[in-house]
Amino acid sequence: MNTRDIAGLFKEKGLKATPQRIAVYSFLLQNHIHPDVDTVYRSMKKDNPSFSKTTVYNCLQALADCGLLIPVRIDSDKIRYDADTDFHGHFRCEKCGRIFDFKCSEEKATGIDGFKINHKDVYYSGICNCCK
Repeated sequence: MNTRDIAGLFKEKGLKATPQRIAVYSFLLQNHIHPDVDTVYRSMKKDNPSFSKTTVYNCLQALADCGLLIPVRIDSDKIRYDADTDFHGHFRCEKCGRIFDFKCSEEKATGIDGFKINHKDVYYSGICNCCK
């Protein structure tokens, strides 16, 4: 997705297309590593020395608020971000800490009839193929 496409997507979502937001979103689209704020900040700082950690945090928050990112709360100490907003699960390796996407169906849950569901998460943890 190029800068023009991203700017158009932001416009559809009612989000101002600032250079900082475009850079952060581009990074997430190109790097499927489920980064946290610190990882995004370090990566942005290389090409954009004027970026502050607050700028990166605010960009991630704005992108998540308009539905372009999914905050992944699989770690107890960090929020990670995923640009794949289609329903899918996440697996976290307990040895290396990497997070992997996996496909799963969006089955109907029982026992919560009448509840208003705002968000669904599917998280697994264990040991990945590389670490076992």
